[in-house]
Amino acid sequence: MEETPLEALRAAVSRRRFVGLALGAVASLLAACQRAGLASPEPPLAGDADASSQPVLQITTSINTPSAENAVTAVPTATPTPSLPKLGHPPEASPVPTNPPSSGQSSVTALSSTNTPFSPTVTEPPPPTATPVPPRTRSELMARWPAVGQSRVVIVRHSGVWTGGDPEPGIVLQMLDDGLRTLTDVGDVGAVWQALFEPSARVLLKVNCIAYGGPTQPAVAYAVAQRLQEAGVQSENILIFDRTDQELAAAGYVLNEGGPGVRCHGSRGAGSDAQLTAGQVRFYQELDACEAIVNLPTPKQHGGAGISAALKNHYGSIDRPAALHANWCDPGIGELNAHPILRDKTRLVVGAALNISPADWNRPMRENALLLSFDPVAHDTVARDILVRARDGLGLDSGFLVEGSRHLRTAQELNLGATDASLIDLREVVLA
Repeated sequence: MEETPLEALRAAVSRRRFVGLALGAVASLLAACQRAGLASPEPPLAGDADASSQPVLQITTSINTPSAENAVTAVPTATPTPSLPKLGHPPEASPVPTNPPSSGQSSVTALSSTNTPFSPTVTEPPPPTATPVPPRTRSELMARWPAVGQSRVVIVRHSGVWTGGDPEPGIVLQMLDDGLRTLTDVGDVGAVWQALFEPSARVLLKVNCIAYGGPTQPAVAYAVAQRLQEAGVQSENILIFDRTDQELAAAGYVLNEGGPGVRCHGSRGAGSDAQLTAGQVRFYQELDACEAIVNLPTPKQHGGAGISAALKNHYGSIDRPAALHANWCDPGIGELNAHPILRDKTRLVVGAALNISPADWNRPMRENALLLSFDPVAHDTVARDILVRARDGLGLDSGFLVEGSRHLRTAQELNLGATDASLIDLREVVLA
């Protein structure tokens, strides 16, 4: 039987546990020598400093099985870590949650985006924490985490989400709910939706339909729309949006411009200007009119940007995306997302990774996953890692995904989020 990715990751922990313990013993011996005055206080090697900056992602995996209570936690060895930038959001919208893993979760170390192996140190999981009181407002929800910490990204997987060629709506809702619980550490997901979105808010769901074979899966967008309505948002105030009606309809969305229910249509004209380094672009008027955005990208490789995910999804929110494709879309992608229309209105990122496109956009692959985060940069860093693994599995070159996605570093420098692996708290929830 073919080894699953999770089994491979667990095996990696077992193989590396001995290495981690051996390294720990050597470190202890050196520390003792230093205390005895036998070791000279030399500065760290340049190679060590470089290694500490490699984008190694740590995954905390929660599996809904009894065996999870016997799991162990793998954490990186102690290395200097950079400080998380102060994200360019209002205080109540700080997308940098920091929470300890709960009891019954196992952490394993993923391969880095540069395919550099990493040796973890195995420790016992921390004790369970008390269930927090559900938040009443968005500021209460975001105030649970300090301004400096780690950006949490949650991967939720369900092997049975595809049924008869289409995603099962009930399973998609379950994945969305469990992902939001893990993202926020709040059991009442309804309270989370109510805290994030006021009942009167006009909410734009930005999907990506540029490739007919690999769009944002409609089941994901409709699941988000359902939970918004249940939280009190009026259905007519919810707009599923991409640049054209034709692309939305071809991707399986039901167009609705003026009838009752959730609206769905393409752009009806230009709105605000955005003056960027590469030139001036204009947002579509629907981005001006909304008060909140849920970013619903689908992870894809991109020959001109390395990857296309949450940040590049907003090239479908402007009238001249071609003007921002020079130099691997850098700094175009970062500057666009730093505009207040996108930076201040975005409330949540839900990556539709039931399918992903690591190669041909019109021949997507099943990934059976959703990715949730408040941080689009961290989300895209994790999405890139998934695409790297998929291309490696196909025997295809994946180096350009990392080299080309230099916009992630620029986005971090613009305080849009975190791409350094040491600043990302990655959780994986496996439902089936």
